[in-house]
Amino acid sequence: MRSLLIFGLILSNLSVIDAFKIGAILREKEDAHIAAAIQYAVEWLNQRAIYGQVDFVIDYIDVLDHYEAVLKACSLFEKDHVVALIGSSHPMLNAQLERLAAQMDIPLLTAVDDLGLNANTDVRIEFFPKAQLFESIVDLFRHWRWNRITIVYEENERIRRIEPLLEDDAYSSIRFRLVKIQNKDYMRAARDVKELEECSFYQRKDCSEFSRILLDLNPEHAYNFLLAGLQMGLIELKHWFLLTSMELSTMDMELFRYNHARYISPYPVDPIFLKEKAHVFNFSHFKHHIAENWNTRTGFSRNLKLTEAIFTFDSIYAFASVFSDVVHSQSQLVHDIPQTTCRKPGREARKYQYGRTLIDAVLNNKVVGISGDLHRVGHPMKSNFSMRIHLLGYSGRLDDIGFWEPKTDVHVNMTGDSRAQLQKNVQVSDELKPHFRVTTIMERPYVMLKKNHFELDANSKFEGFCIDLLAELSKDLGFTYSVHLVKDGAYGNDVHGNGSWDGMIGEILRGEAEMAVAPLTVNFKRAEVVDFTKPFLSLGISILFKVPDDQQPDLFSFLNPLSWQIWMAILTAIAGVTVGMFVVARITPYEWNLNFSCCTAHQPHPGATFNADSEPVQLSNNYSFWNTLWYVTSTMLKGGCDFGPRAVSTRLLGGTWWVFTLVIISAYTANLAAVLTVSRPFIPIKNLDDLANQSTIAYGTIKGGSTMQFFQESRIGSHVRMWEYMKDRDVFVKDNTQGVLRGIRENYAYLMESTSLEYEVQQNCNLTQIGGVLGSKGYGIALQKKSEWTDRISRQILLYAKRGIIEMKKTKWWRSKGASCQGGGAVKQQRFSLSFHNVAGLFIILIAGLLFGLITVIIELLIRSRQMAKKDKKPIVNEIRDELKFALNLNKPTEHRSRQKTLKAAETTNGQTVNGK
Repeated sequence: MRSLLIFGLILSNLSVIDAFKIGAILREKEDAHIAAAIQYAVEWLNQRAIYGQVDFVIDYIDVLDHYEAVLKACSLFEKDHVVALIGSSHPMLNAQLERLAAQMDIPLLTAVDDLGLNANTDVRIEFFPKAQLFESIVDLFRHWRWNRITIVYEENERIRRIEPLLEDDAYSSIRFRLVKIQNKDYMRAARDVKELEECSFYQRKDCSEFSRILLDLNPEHAYNFLLAGLQMGLIELKHWFLLTSMELSTMDMELFRYNHARYISPYPVDPIFLKEKAHVFNFSHFKHHIAENWNTRTGFSRNLKLTEAIFTFDSIYAFASVFSDVVHSQSQLVHDIPQTTCRKPGREARKYQYGRTLIDAVLNNKVVGISGDLHRVGHPMKSNFSMRIHLLGYSGRLDDIGFWEPKTDVHVNMTGDSRAQLQKNVQVSDELKPHFRVTTIMERPYVMLKKNHFELDANSKFEGFCIDLLAELSKDLGFTYSVHLVKDGAYGNDVHGNGSWDGMIGEILRGEAEMAVAPLTVNFKRAEVVDFTKPFLSLGISILFKVPDDQQPDLFSFLNPLSWQIWMAILTAIAGVTVGMFVVARITPYEWNLNFSCCTAHQPHPGATFNADSEPVQLSNNYSFWNTLWYVTSTMLKGGCDFGPRAVSTRLLGGTWWVFTLVIISAYTANLAAVLTVSRPFIPIKNLDDLANQSTIAYGTIKGGSTMQFFQESRIGSHVRMWEYMKDRDVFVKDNTQGVLRGIRENYAYLMESTSLEYEVQQNCNLTQIGGVLGSKGYGIALQKKSEWTDRISRQILLYAKRGIIEMKKTKWWRSKGASCQGGGAVKQQRFSLSFHNVAGLFIILIAGLLFGLITVIIELLIRSRQMAKKDKKPIVNEIRDELKFALNLNKPTEHRSRQKTLKAAETTNGQTVNGK
């Protein structure tokens, strides 16, 4: 019997441990949804029987009488021994209860939007996600890029809490217009909104933007405004309404759902909780219970706030869980019944001895309720709280289109709603188009900042080939985008070989971007982790090098037009022609003349005063060796000569020499102008092999880029040598800009893509391309793996290539945008002096002329010798020998047959003259 008594006492103590009571001071009609939530939560907790026995006490006040509310609250503390108080839906009533609860350390759990009234003490624990709601609204503005918004409100307190949004410089690009509903005149407010759209305040070009309306109203006021808006013509296709009440799912939207306007609202219900607790918690039954009690108490009022009932349920659920944990950890609560008393004249308030412990425990709770992570009440920045986004759109159906969370902002998919609109050939607005976060990298001329970029924001501050291509794709394929620069400034490389990608590829893999539009090379490694479209530009690898400075001409630069081989050949030709002309002129009989020959240049003419009696007759030849050398040199330099050839053989040889000198002098003159005026830089390397086989010129490429990967993976001998050189030296650069600057300032050859090289050469005349293009690759647009947009964008790129759109855009950015070197491209290799091969034909003609001259003089000698041999009746051989001896001065001129004959004639003439005297 005694043991049974002891067992009964233990059970009694256990019941004390797990039993607690909560209270509430409410208004019977306005707070009917909170009272219903308290009842439902307590019954649900007691049915589960894992949090102990929970009781509740609700006292109602007929009118907003704060004194009566304080009296009833003190009664709850002193007589009913409540350990927690549930707040009302009226902010001022909650403020009064907060001051009372603070005196006794009783936690006050509120679940309503207090319109900006912040808690003055820490006993008030707010379960309404005020800060998160405000942040989600702003994020929706940014996500859909709303630049002009009309805010409709009724209570002044509502506009005061969004003052930070209106005054923050971060949102200065958004133009707000405020419309206040005064004296319940919703029709006038709707008319004011309509007038804003009819350009009574702004230029007509801006009016189409005023179709985004923020309704900062409770459910009943929002309904009344929409009803007035329906009469004013606001409820139609171009209008979007964003509701802050979070009650879109509970409002009666039957009159508005088929007018094609769109209504959006955050919805604080966690679908994971509903799924995991489906066997113990029926959310539909909860909503029905709240609505039934509300309609019974209020007569079907339209101001039902289901979200406040949800937050009330979560507050009781969190407190029950926390209380159970505290009771089991602090056994002294077994016997300590709350002895709280209110302050009265002559008596101080008595605090609840475990109130502070319970308050701290609630603030640090880790409970997940209907609205998600309740850790937000004490640590809003550390919780995983999120909200769903509801849309009542074109189809007239309420859809869950995504979610919002503080860390990653808005994630919505409106393709279902836009598809219904497109099926009827109705143009969709930007909000309904798929949106891509596009990552890119600064590289000329693909992506650049505009000169006035500091005055611009978002996408408008960028320009370039890739930006134009992205805008074209966006317009034709129907999507929107926001461009941002890659954080680490890299293209994308598997840094450690374990899948930890950096750059633009890494951002796509981490979900920080859905698309990369940049000069991003398609290669095997990257294609394994992301999808690439068809290349929009084809290219290869080439060498960028600085054009060497022109060398100062030396003292003998006038010799440069002709190579040294030609100069030696010319000297040889002069000597050869001189000897040949001398021999031919001596051999031919027709170059021997009297000393007063008509071909001499003596003045006066010697024949006019010749006297055979006083002057002996002599035969002479103008072509002595030195005279012949003078003749050859002077005719070559166009100086002229005082004698010329008479025989056919000498004239033939002379004419050939004249042709030779004419061409040589003309070629020299023409080439001299080019040598003295045209820059002829000497390029020490001509191709990639020359670069690989030398060590004087440093060379490198972008670190982690596709060009580096090409040399790293290539098995060609010269490429392997180049990679062995590069990998152990400081030759890599961060981007093309740094590589180009290094190439200009240092003795450095930069390996880069040919298209980018072409642009740099067009912009800077001091740069040149060395050799041809190595390999074949392309720039493509990167998307997430298995993206449905890959094929669509690829087909569009092929269409652009077919129509010449890509080539037009390339011409625009490569040649039309400030290109200073229009004849750019690869600088031709060094112009050499005129080589011997260029004038070899002239020397052949000269030699041929010399041979023909020798042949002709032999013929002339034979003919002359035959004639003289016939006269003198001598053998022709002897005559030829005599002629050769005389021509070569092997005997005296007086012994020559012709000379003897002339002397005899002279003597005879002299004798006759003497006898005649």
